[in-house]
Amino acid sequence: MPIDHFTPANHWDWPIDLPYSAGVRYGDLIFVGGEAALDRNGDVLFPNDVVAQTRIVMDNIAAVLDGFGASLDDVVKITTFYVSRGTNEEWVESATIRGAYFKAPGPAATAIPLPALAYEGLMIEIEAIAVAGSGTV
Repeated sequence: MPIDHFTPANHWDWPIDLPYSAGVRYGDLIFVGGEAALDRNGDVLFPNDVVAQTRIVMDNIAAVLDGFGASLDDVVKITTFYVSRGTNEEWVESATIRGAYFKAPGPAATAIPLPALAYEGLMIEIEAIAVAGSGTV
């Protein structure tokens, strides 16, 4: 079975040359790598603003899925990595935004608090797994 790779044309890029794709499809399974609120040059958009960054990340995930002919309705699992300052405030803010992108009952979800992400000012990174054409959510 072939493996397909896709990265949207206007998608953010790594600041160094790395062999990664935004998304990979194997059969009906689509894996969206960790999406972040970065611009084309790899600079953080809306530093330290978890709400604005969550919207950008969810739109990035939707764009990668669209490249495979899928949508957020096909997502069966998301994993969220977020910067926590010791409270659950950041999680509540981002979870509320993320939840608005899905229909009930929604995908399985995991949230992992961290002291920092790869870029200063980056508050959230989300990866997703989808089943093409499932419309499971």
